[in-house]
Amino acid sequence: MREISEAKCISRVKRKTNYTKIFIILLLLLIVTQFVIVEGLIVFNGKSDAEVRADYLIVLGAAIEGETITPVLQARLDAGATYLQKYPDTKVVVSGGQGKGEDITEAEAMRRYLIAIGIDESRILFEPDATSTMENFKLGKKLIEQSTGQSLTEVVFVSNSFHIFRSKMLARRNDLDAHAISNNPPKVHYSMYIREYFAFIKSLLVDW
Repeated sequence: MREISEAKCISRVKRKTNYTKIFIILLLLLIVTQFVIVEGLIVFNGKSDAEVRADYLIVLGAAIEGETITPVLQARLDAGATYLQKYPDTKVVVSGGQGKGEDITEAEAMRRYLIAIGIDESRILFEPDATSTMENFKLGKKLIEQSTGQSLTEVVFVSNSFHIFRSKMLARRNDLDAHAISNNPPKVHYSMYIREYFAFIKSLLVDW
């Protein structure tokens, strides 16, 4: 009887172990599947939209080094400058606060760069407080509405390809019909897309 009891106990342990393994495998498959789906959305939604003329352009902030523009941010600013040269009546919002390792705000670095490449300072609206993409849109929208006295419902924004998908989601959460201009630095590392995956999950859950 004792041997039978021990055999039944061992059998139950084995079944429990097998169920645990199956659960872990299914969980890993689920994680991998949703990672692939999100990365696919990031990649396939990273292109520029059909160009429209807008009264205001928002250049989304990105990290700087000290006071120096990084290639990622320079790509955004260069694309923004091209648009501003094509539409001389359009004004631009430079949006971004001061983070770790930054000696000035991202907005100030962006303002200086645009002026240096020929954009008139009178066309630049300065937003130095945003600490996230959500705040880029929220505070940028507020600044434009204060400037015009009218509600803002449509805007053109500039970012990098890996950032477009999440940016559009956050623009919609700010009740904006947003049209993207996408531009990348000469070298885009795969780690940027991996980091953007985690940023997207965070924004999906937190940025409202």
